[in-house]
Amino acid sequence: MKLEAKNIFTKGFLILTIGLVFTSCKKGYFYPGINDNPSQLQKPLAKNLLPAIIQSTGYEWNGDASRFTSTFMQQVTGAANQSALANTYAVSTDDVDNMWTTGLYGGGIMNNANSLIKIADAANQAHYGAIGRIMMANALGLTTDLWGDVPYTEAFQGTANLQPHYDSQQSIYATLDKLLSDAIALAAKTETTAQPGADDILYNGNMAKWIRFAHSLRAKLYLHLVKIDPANYDKALAEAALGFTSNTDDAAVSFSGASVTSENPWSQFNSQRGDIAFTGYIYNLLAGTADPAEVPAKDPRLAVYSDGSGGLGTLYGSPNSAVYLLSYDELMFIQAEAQLQKGNNAAAATAYNNAVRANLTRTVGSSTYASTYTKTAANITLKDIMVQKYIANFLNPETWTDWRRTGYPQLTPNANGVLNGQIPRSLLYPSGEQRYNANAPKNTSMLRRVWWDK
Repeated sequence: MKLEAKNIFTKGFLILTIGLVFTSCKKGYFYPGINDNPSQLQKPLAKNLLPAIIQSTGYEWNGDASRFTSTFMQQVTGAANQSALANTYAVSTDDVDNMWTTGLYGGGIMNNANSLIKIADAANQAHYGAIGRIMMANALGLTTDLWGDVPYTEAFQGTANLQPHYDSQQSIYATLDKLLSDAIALAAKTETTAQPGADDILYNGNMAKWIRFAHSLRAKLYLHLVKIDPANYDKALAEAALGFTSNTDDAAVSFSGASVTSENPWSQFNSQRGDIAFTGYIYNLLAGTADPAEVPAKDPRLAVYSDGSGGLGTLYGSPNSAVYLLSYDELMFIQAEAQLQKGNNAAAATAYNNAVRANLTRTVGSSTYASTYTKTAANITLKDIMVQKYIANFLNPETWTDWRRTGYPQLTPNANGVLNGQIPRSLLYPSGEQRYNANAPKNTSMLRRVWWDK
């Protein structure tokens, strides 16, 4: 009896199910799109993607990317927890996994920039396509400079390819060049379809500024390649001449600071974690004690970089502090280095002096102190340029790239470091890639040199 009753119930349930399916086919019992993910944009628009791409770039630039590199470059000191390990160069594959997966790939900057480019191209929105390419180049350049070979041509495919091939850094740099050259051409077009405006939280739709940003970024990337081919000095100078013209062109991501989630990333980290101290070589340098030949007396930037008691100063550590992706003063330092290396000392001194004045104006609101650092064709050196650039690019990941290229500033490795008395030259590939992507390069050491650092 029990078996029969169960059989009757099963048959009845089957008939009911068939009836429901039949009814749904005829009368639309299940509404269209019932299986769509309600948390995912079904028809995303370029203007909806752009603000998050720019904001997340600011978070990453002064997030993990800044914390690791600033620790290596002794602009901050890891005092506890993971930060203390980073201070001894004991950065694990797990430590960098979040930056790679969440910040850059996965649901991060580059995945969203890739979507923006596709959407803009399909809709013939030239200016959105240009911005998408610039933001992609900016993030991809950071990624390859931190790790070396990274995925690109097979990346951003979701479940269609969970094990993307790694492109060589040499090919990545060719990709960066094309992204930026294409972006410049698209940005120069007359837009008839959709023009970025308030959604463009970097330049408010001013495409002339975006073009100058693209040229400035291109100059920076050419400079990275001078150890491969010195002809890149000429390329960097040509691009720099078309780049930023003043501090008003700076690529600076703003933060409102109105809530915890809208705070500047360093402000968020310091209030929530507090395991980094703002002490180290750069503070001694600015105090005039680390290298009196370069900084002979207390520099006014010390008062805005530090709060005077081991904390981060107001310029970069307030909830609404901006994050500088690339600045006019950095571009002037790029010109100074390239001119010096080409033997044009007078032009190098002019660019260097302009860079110092621009940075002091940006940081302390006055260029008066620039006279302390004035150089001429007769006495300017590479060390002068790179030490001042190191000061100007406070908390910027670019300082690590500059040190790897030039050896300046001349830092003493942490005595407790785990790399045999040396400073890291690349990051380990993240744990997720090591576990799940058979194409990921095998980790060797953080002393592994990337392609341009030969």
